[in-house]
Amino acid sequence: MRGAYFSEVHKVEIKEDLPKPEISGDEVLIRVKNCGICGSDIGSYLTGAMESQQIILGHEFSGEIAEIGDNVKKMKIGDRVTANPNVPCLDCYYCRHGLENMCIFYTIGVTHDGALTEFVKVRADRIHKLPESVSFEEGALVEPLSNGVQAVRNSGFKVGDTTAVFGAGPIGLMTIQVLKAAGASKIYVLEPIEAKQQLALKLGADKVFGPKMWGKIIKLTSKIGPDYVYDCVGLPETIMNSMQLVRMGGTIMIIGMHPEPFEMKGFLQFLSKNITMIGMYLVDQESYSTALRLIEQKRVDILPLITKRIKLDEVPVAIDNLSKGLHDDIKIMVEIE
Repeated sequence: MRGAYFSEVHKVEIKEDLPKPEISGDEVLIRVKNCGICGSDIGSYLTGAMESQQIILGHEFSGEIAEIGDNVKKMKIGDRVTANPNVPCLDCYYCRHGLENMCIFYTIGVTHDGALTEFVKVRADRIHKLPESVSFEEGALVEPLSNGVQAVRNSGFKVGDTTAVFGAGPIGLMTIQVLKAAGASKIYVLEPIEAKQQLALKLGADKVFGPKMWGKIIKLTSKIGPDYVYDCVGLPETIMNSMQLVRMGGTIMIIGMHPEPFEMKGFLQFLSKNITMIGMYLVDQESYSTALRLIEQKRVDILPLITKRIKLDEVPVAIDNLSKGLHDDIKIMVEIE
């Protein structure tokens, strides 16, 4: 079996002789059709901080069921599916209190072998069947969209609230669309790359500014700032700018991840403005199901985010190129033959 193997920092290679996964009674084997390259794949490639080494990468995927475990019901070979890659233990404190996304049992493509390969095994309770109207490419984008859904749910957003989003990469663009579908009165976006600025406007942003122009958003919100700021970048400067931008008593949702330690400036402002800051990592089944439903109902348009389609052999070069800073690519979709 062939797959994109994360050997060590700065080294992803295509291996030709990987063993085909063997499933247990509670698992299914998926023949992968599409898999997206995620920003966390790039972070791991650069620093090793996000994902385990010596595994197959890939956690945004779709495909067809090829094998079914003896205990699996209501599924059949050939079913078109996607899967929530976050697999909880179902027995820890967090799982027993409805916080399954906080369980760190394992994650496909992060701690265990993923889907940038021909076959991937998944515990059956994480499977989501694709409606006929949802393509394999859309199915592979349910996972990143579910991050936007989880962020908006966790933030406490209400219909009619004003919002700002730092970053118009994949998660930022999906968060914009979720906010629009949820009834945001205004969505302001801060993004340096013109192509991404234009796509943000097309997909629901009211106005887009460069990252350092956040002061203009304050002027547009009666000089108090937006109710909610969603930081989909996670750099020290975007976190600190978020604190300056959000209104007093407002909420900052941190979605982007910065793997290295950094100095936190402006902490007094965090206190004096009574800001609520919330972190988010991984998604639960409700957010995953909601994301799939938004796609099925055409309430979001996620295919424009795919800026390049490649084959499995091209993954190592694509990841290396993505790791080299500013670029126009938003989502690279891998077609598994």
